[in-house]
Amino acid sequence: MNDFLTNTARLQEIMDLEIHAMQSLIQILEQEQLVLVNNEAEKLESITPIKSQLLAKLVELEKNRASTLSQLGVNNDAAGIHGLFSDSRINSQLKESWHQLLKVSADAQEQNRTNGLLINRQLNKNQATLNVLQSGNSHQAGSMYGADGQSKLKPSTGRGIVAG
Repeated sequence: MNDFLTNTARLQEIMDLEIHAMQSLIQILEQEQLVLVNNEAEKLESITPIKSQLLAKLVELEKNRASTLSQLGVNNDAAGIHGLFSDSRINSQLKESWHQLLKVSADAQEQNRTNGLLINRQLNKNQATLNVLQSGNSHQAGSMYGADGQSKLKPSTGRGIVAG
């Protein structure tokens, strides 16, 4: 088998792995979105390592794809790929895989953007709550709590509330 066919077969294999990893990433991002919508931040601890592993895997696969494209004399960009596709020796499966990779990548990007918006919304709500609780105005509830989360109010020396 010549180098061209070997490298295009390797490229097909890499793209298939990228598609699979990207689909897995989308599933993790969907889980992350549910956690964010339901305000279950503690569940992010189990999702984040998986997401990080998938992102690291995708970076490695992208490097492999770039290396394989370089061996084919093609740049790792849209123009390079389209130039490669103009070669009559390229089969339609490779083209289909490229288009599928672009689609799942766009889907993952959109899902990640949505999750970022949800995170920012929650951060803004948390900051607004902190601002109220740490407000310096003695007539507001914020003057009750310090930066350490402890009450600033001093207990009175009186009897307080007597039940009974």
